[in-house]
Amino acid sequence: MEKVDIAIIGGGIAGLSLGKFLAEKGLPFVIFEEHNEFFRKACGEGITQKIAGYDFLDLYGSKKGVEKEIPETIIYTKYGEIFLEMPILMIDKNKVEEEFAKKAEEQGEIRKGEKVKKIENGILFPQNVKAKLIVGADGFFSITRKYINVRNPKEAFAVEACKENIEKDDSKCHVVLRDSVIKHGYAWYFPKKGKWNIGIGSFNKKYFREGFEKFKKENNGLEWRGAYIPMGKPLRSYGKNAILIGDACCQVFSNVGAGNMPSIICSYIASECIEKWVRNGNYELEEYERKCRNVLGKQLKYSYYAGIIFFKLIKSEYMRHKILEKMCKSVSNFYRKMG
Repeated sequence: MEKVDIAIIGGGIAGLSLGKFLAEKGLPFVIFEEHNEFFRKACGEGITQKIAGYDFLDLYGSKKGVEKEIPETIIYTKYGEIFLEMPILMIDKNKVEEEFAKKAEEQGEIRKGEKVKKIENGILFPQNVKAKLIVGADGFFSITRKYINVRNPKEAFAVEACKENIEKDDSKCHVVLRDSVIKHGYAWYFPKKGKWNIGIGSFNKKYFREGFEKFKKENNGLEWRGAYIPMGKPLRSYGKNAILIGDACCQVFSNVGAGNMPSIICSYIASECIEKWVRNGNYELEEYERKCRNVLGKQLKYSYYAGIIFFKLIKSEYMRHKILEKMCKSVSNFYRKMG
């Protein structure tokens, strides 16, 4: 049986960013990634640059794969256009994950094509690897979450594809929030370098199917990728000898399905905790959850309740438009003050 100090299950942006942060602290680890290539999960490839005092560019430490800096998003409702001033970075996610991996491998090991199928008594199977600490960065269908007896999250559904020649302003992101397009969700058009990332998603499986069928006909001939998106308040993120990061424990802004930046922030927090635990020989796993909640807990809960109220409880599109106007004005003012 092989023994390791830290086993990270999942080589997406959560697991790879944690690997980078641990490598910078000189801590050895092994990442087990089931696929042979990075960027397998569907994603809009937009990252909110600044959240809770953290800046993506500072955490990432590079600009490789960062294609555009978008200062403004236009939201289209049945009753007009709403402008949101909030910095968004459009990325080539494959290149970003490759860069995180490159930095992670300076101190750790990434084993691709290694699907961990179950965990028993701290042992990963079929690899037969025993770890002092297991980090579940294994997404919506997390087996690490099952190992520590945490319930499954609620689910939403989304698809994305790349398309050329969209007749929209490519200096802005575009979000369509109309029931005629999709109920309990939205469609997006995000400008990248030489093409667009477009997609559609919903909290409701029935509405998602209906909306996607229409959206696909309007954008035919594209190669679509789908994903389950965890919805809900953050779940318990620790238990036994394991912690969870990212989609595995709903570290996601539920109202918009945005999980990249929360995952990276929580990976950074996890790296600080792990460094302390290794140094002291005392793995106080609850400390990680406590710190994540202090930094992001209120925002993540607020986004969940905002999504429920906005998409499920308020039936009037006019009321949604007026509420969204006020919300976007408030958020825009906040980011203007940040400079």
